[in-house]
Amino acid sequence: MSGVLDPEEIEALMAGQQDDAGDGKSGKFDFAQHDYAVQRLIPTLSMIQSQFASSVRDQLRELVPTVDAVRTDRISVVKFDELLGTLEAPCSISVVRGMPLNTGLIVAFESDLVFQLVDMYFGGSGSSTLEGREQLSSAESNVMEALHLSLLPDIATAWKDVMKEKPELALLCSDPRLLDGFNEADSFVATRFVVSIGELNGGLWSIVPWSAIDAVRDSLDSTGQLRGAGQNEDWQAMMQLGLEEAPVDLVAALAEIKLPLKDVAKWKQGDIIPIPVADEVFMQIDGKKYYHAHIGTIDGNLAVRIDAAIVRPPK
Repeated sequence: MSGVLDPEEIEALMAGQQDDAGDGKSGKFDFAQHDYAVQRLIPTLSMIQSQFASSVRDQLRELVPTVDAVRTDRISVVKFDELLGTLEAPCSISVVRGMPLNTGLIVAFESDLVFQLVDMYFGGSGSSTLEGREQLSSAESNVMEALHLSLLPDIATAWKDVMKEKPELALLCSDPRLLDGFNEADSFVATRFVVSIGELNGGLWSIVPWSAIDAVRDSLDSTGQLRGAGQNEDWQAMMQLGLEEAPVDLVAALAEIKLPLKDVAKWKQGDIIPIPVADEVFMQIDGKKYYHAHIGTIDGNLAVRIDAAIVRPPK
């Protein structure tokens, strides 16, 4: 059809505008700010969040059986400073580690919903009193912590194509200003859910850093169009930073001995197995030797001194 651009032409046009179009502030076109990239991912993100909403509904019914439904309200892109203005304290916020590039997924229950859930859990009618409340009570904090922990398997299932590590609760707080590791200019893909309990409604948020979405955007993009990582210097920088921050297990094998199985089978509590004194040891990562080292002590603690790196022949 004449005068209509196909998806490939739109992609090329948007890429060409990245340096020319402006947002009135920085002079650069911002995919996140203009929701362009998110709109392309809406079908996939909606499917992920719908699955999460269904799981949240089941978990909430374990807490309050009268929960009717959990439905997606909207998916939008927000800056961190906007997020701080949206979530009012005291609310219930958790940061879940396990997303790409060592970023954290944020799950937040709005104040009204927290008070309604906890009040009904203890047999109340779901009434909430916000005036004068600056923090959650101990009972409210304990109930919400248990709820956040119960959602970890559901987060892992919903984001299974993105999360490569088992999700862990890294932070739990009641004030968004206590969230660490985020900058005011950071962009987030924020999904708000409406939780219906009879005539009462409350808000629940699932908030993912844009950097985590961008790192796996090719696998999430429902159009199937691949985007070369080499064309995105920001993506490469974030990937490098994520790799540098990734934890590794460093092992120094102090001794290795070989014994016949018949001797090992006779061991009992209190037996002493002599081992040779190790002078030089190897520092290993994932079973591979990377450094020569020597055993020593520092301030009465066992230590190793790195002597040299092990040079591997080129393949």
